[in-house]
Amino acid sequence: MLLFALQREAVAMPGGQAAPSEPLLHQPAMVPQVLELLRPAPGDAALDLTVGTGGHSLALASAVGPEGLLVGLDADPEALRTARARLEAEAPCPFLLFHARFSQAARVAREAGVEAFGVALADLGVGTHQLLQPARGFSFGSESRLDMRYDATAGPSAWDVVNTASERDLADIFHRYGEERYSRQIAAAICRRRAEAPIETAAELAELVKAVAARRTPRRRTWRIHPATRAMMALRICINREIEELQTLLNALPGLLKKGGRAAILTYHSLEARCVKEAWRRQAKECVWGILTPSPVKPRAEQVSANPRTRSAQLRAARRL
Repeated sequence: MLLFALQREAVAMPGGQAAPSEPLLHQPAMVPQVLELLRPAPGDAALDLTVGTGGHSLALASAVGPEGLLVGLDADPEALRTARARLEAEAPCPFLLFHARFSQAARVAREAGVEAFGVALADLGVGTHQLLQPARGFSFGSESRLDMRYDATAGPSAWDVVNTASERDLADIFHRYGEERYSRQIAAAICRRRAEAPIETAAELAELVKAVAARRTPRRRTWRIHPATRAMMALRICINREIEELQTLLNALPGLLKKGGRAAILTYHSLEARCVKEAWRRQAKECVWGILTPSPVKPRAEQVSANPRTRSAQLRAARRL
């Protein structure tokens, strides 16, 4: 993995669209609570496993100061372009950014020349910069071709899965990754629709799922969340191999931290939260971690008001024994 080289000039966007002159910035979640639990010290080496557009990275860089080092990685090359520009302008410490997945974190550490980090952070949420770019196909209203990949050059897209996977495989995806109660009915509806023509956009898929939910609950007129939320989330998790990557990270994370080092992970749905909770509970019994959050820390009311996407966030932290 080569150190990610980023250009300051305009960058081509998926679907042939020009990059916006002002980059979309993701508002980082629960920064005060993250810093309180991690306690990054001046001179520490800090690892940001989900750099995004650089929000948490800047907070960590400020905490470790000029004598520290920030190492960041992300699967999204477009986000890294924005993060590099922000860090070059504002970070008080040296930094290295890598285009990489969780499963490559150990190799990133070796290439950065870091034997052990003082703190590590992973924010598992989808970024605003991803949701608000219609061409990427993350949002329910997107009229662009289904994609949903963090790295638009890697692996099959959501379009490929929706239009080629078997009905059984689709049902398994919706049930396993989204805990969707109508997984079989949604899979059957997709197969009927694509027999006529491919399902091209996120908006088209979301409306199809909504129609299934409406048929199953004919008396309901409104939903607390969009009825396609679980199915769309499941599809995104599947094509980006998010759970597999998270499980690999949870196994590797103790080896990335020095004794007494701290790790924090922000989760946003029950499947990933369960992965973190169960892995850390098991590793705590093996005297690998000391759990710092017996119960997950949740955002304050004013934080949710300022950033509604944090409403389901749960923050967990542990100290390397």
